[in-house]
Amino acid sequence: MFDLSFYLIFAAAIGLATIILIPRNLYKKYLLYGLMFGGIGDTLLVALFHFMGYLNYKNMGVTSIFGLFSFWTPIAWTFYFMIFFYFLPVRKAFLVPYLLAFVALNYSVGMVMSQSGLYETIGIYKYIQPFVYLSWCLISTWIFHKSEHIKMI
Repeated sequence: MFDLSFYLIFAAAIGLATIILIPRNLYKKYLLYGLMFGGIGDTLLVALFHFMGYLNYKNMGVTSIFGLFSFWTPIAWTFYFMIFFYFLPVRKAFLVPYLLAFVALNYSVGMVMSQSGLYETIGIYKYIQPFVYLSWCLISTWIFHKSEHIKMI
């Protein structure tokens, strides 16, 4: 069993990866996109599925925010989306495998957290969770492409 330090360590590891991978002159841009789609997106989705009775975070200790999620979870999602957008391919042939790989990564981390007693999916959410991740990544990618005027090749 993991304890509440898992959330901090996970967010710190992803945050360190952003510092290593994303150039300093682009960091602010990706931080804003990460905050919008990762941090805020996670907060909204967790609240929605929690109040619908499909999702519960556990063992959050003093980092619990309103009993919904750990303080570190939206921070980790912010860093995650920074990396996601930074490496987002502009070739159509690579976009689908890239999105599917990130959806698989999201789902895998969720499974590890679930098996570790940190996260609980209830009812139908167990089955639709990959589709939630896919929708989240697709909508975020579409908005990112539109706002950055990225043309797919």
